[in-house]
Amino acid sequence: MKDHQGIYKNLKYWLTKKIHIEQPQNKDITFEEQLIYLDSIFECQSQEFAGAVCNDLFQNNPSLYLRQFKNALDSIAYWHCHGRAIQTFLPLTTSMLSSKEFVFEYEQYLMASQLPVGLIRVPLLDYKNLELSLFENQLLQFQRLGLILELKNFSGSDAELVWLNSNLFKGVHISIGFVRAAMMTSLSKERFNDLMITCKRQNYHTYVEGISLVHDFNFANENEVQFCYGPLMMPPVSKHQLLKITISQLNQSFQSSPKKNIHYGK
Repeated sequence: MKDHQGIYKNLKYWLTKKIHIEQPQNKDITFEEQLIYLDSIFECQSQEFAGAVCNDLFQNNPSLYLRQFKNALDSIAYWHCHGRAIQTFLPLTTSMLSSKEFVFEYEQYLMASQLPVGLIRVPLLDYKNLELSLFENQLLQFQRLGLILELKNFSGSDAELVWLNSNLFKGVHISIGFVRAAMMTSLSKERFNDLMITCKRQNYHTYVEGISLVHDFNFANENEVQFCYGPLMMPPVSKHQLLKITISQLNQSFQSSPKKNIHYGK
């Protein structure tokens, strides 16, 4: 009997020791950081999801830009692998095109991505005080690579209209400042109307950026702007959250509240 007790005692000690040894140790588990840097674009009439703007490309450091550009291309490929061919807007500071080394690396990243042609739109930044002729060859080369060029932060100045009328661009992102000025003064409204006529004649895509008030959205919608984006429509999201978006939060709030007749300026 004593032998049996000794065996049981030794077995119990051995199991206890083994369990103690095999207990998982505390480890630093790292997760992929959910970077919040994408603005969702929606159709004005239906408020359905139409694309995304990569906000981390709003900077002037060429080296950092190229790293972020590669990350953006990886995000597009990630969405494509999940069955979503999302129209993606990759803003680009115009002055960086003056560097041959930058343009070469930019094109190399683009070609290596092997993404479908026409999926990427490039809205230019800070072009208003620059001569278009200095960048025309680079922009034509981008077109040949399948990029769709657009103009960002458009405020209706004569210098901007020179760029818009060059036949290099397919879309214009109208600044929220220009929109609000058009609500307030007849001169700005006239310039806004002229811009919309030009865009319709040339079949340009039109966007209103930075929408944060219901008045902003109503004005864009009533003046037949095609797309809009800003915090009122949807706060910035991560590349994973973007896969779940189908409609704007403004539309959802309209559906969940009593309908009212809302007019801008009142």
